[in-house]
Amino acid sequence: MQRARSVSEARQRTECGETQFSELSGLLAQLYRVWLGVALALLTLGLILDLLGDGSMETATVPLSELPLQLLEGNPAAVESIALLCATLGPVTGLLMILAYCARRGDRRTTLLVVILLVVVAVLPIARTIGSTR
Repeated sequence: MQRARSVSEARQRTECGETQFSELSGLLAQLYRVWLGVALALLTLGLILDLLGDGSMETATVPLSELPLQLLEGNPAAVESIALLCATLGPVTGLLMILAYCARRGDRRTTLLVVILLVVVAVLPIARTIGSTR
């Protein structure tokens, strides 16, 4: 009886339960609030710079390979592109937070699921890039 209880207690310590996920949910909500606030601020800045420059909005984003140079040149479309990139990477940042949170608590199952999801998210663009060059 004592052994069964200790195994059950060990399992509870190594898996994130409702309480831990509730705490994690609050942390993720704070992260997303800040993350989207930064994206909105960058998008607003880019829009203002765009409208002040020539009075019209740019209709295309800046390619990732040209982004640093375009930012240094003060291209408003580059600021807008960074804002969109920031908003797009928010969920990946959330997954990294879940990974750290669950790994620190010893929840191997959730940690493994997040790692698999992150690998898929990383591999898909690479596979599409390789596939489009053929």
